[in-house]
Amino acid sequence: MAGMRTGFVASLVAVAVLSLARAAVAHPPVSVVMDSRGFVYYSDLENVWRISPTGTRSLAVIGVHTHQLYVDAEDRLYGEDATNDDATGAPYHRVWRLDPDGRLSDVIPRRAGYLWTYGDFGFVHDRMGVAYILQHSGGPALVRIGGSGRVTRTTLPRPEPGFALPTADDRVVITAGRDLLRADPRRQQARVWKANLSRLTPRALEVADRHTLLGLWSDREGRIYVASYAGAAVIRLDRDGAEAVIAHSPEGWAPTGGMVGPDESLWLLEMSLDGQVRVRRVMPDGTERVY
Repeated sequence: MAGMRTGFVASLVAVAVLSLARAAVAHPPVSVVMDSRGFVYYSDLENVWRISPTGTRSLAVIGVHTHQLYVDAEDRLYGEDATNDDATGAPYHRVWRLDPDGRLSDVIPRRAGYLWTYGDFGFVHDRMGVAYILQHSGGPALVRIGGSGRVTRTTLPRPEPGFALPTADDRVVITAGRDLLRADPRRQQARVWKANLSRLTPRALEVADRHTLLGLWSDREGRIYVASYAGAAVIRLDRDGAEAVIAHSPEGWAPTGGMVGPDESLWLLEMSLDGQVRVRRVMPDGTERVY
């Protein structure tokens, strides 16, 4: 009996360690977005959730594996459903759209491969409607697709770019491992803007190097926020480039993305060591609410 109990405990420990390892290497979701009506959306990699202006949480889209979300000017929500073939493990994807009236449709039907290899749809847009796509194959690059369909390409100095954010000065900031890159539309080559920005947040979580810095967002003052997933903290960059750590996640959690609401609340998308996902809203007065 003692031997059976010991074996059972050892199995539980092994499962727990495996869960932590999977959470550390899995690609986390990075988007929490708000539409003009005040509805907030985020993904837990299995479903997309909606938080109403009154704080009620409900399912918005069921059974989709998406890392990024995008809301257009008509309050239509876009996301991906990235899957793998059960037999071969080959990747597939589709892009879906949820209209304000609740109608769900496919913008891009299910097809083989990764979305970024096609270069025909992006979840990041600037105020002029230009879409931005980060590509890995054929050399890392930032691809811009203008409203007229014109495509331009900027090469990147780091492999495995993470996520992009257009800024008020018409540049694009990109996470790449521990660094922050910046692309200028007038130049064909991006540069390293903030080398080893992760140094500001001592490593709190062992993650793949490409996940050290994840989601990016900005506020109406033009300040840039960076989710330091490995450091379990949020870094803010002022318009003059000054750096500061402005938030920390509780023990066992780490930020993967976020946004600043109209009332200056900081909405943080956080993932736990065992892969749970939540949203934590920090009000301007410091009070918090977890969804």
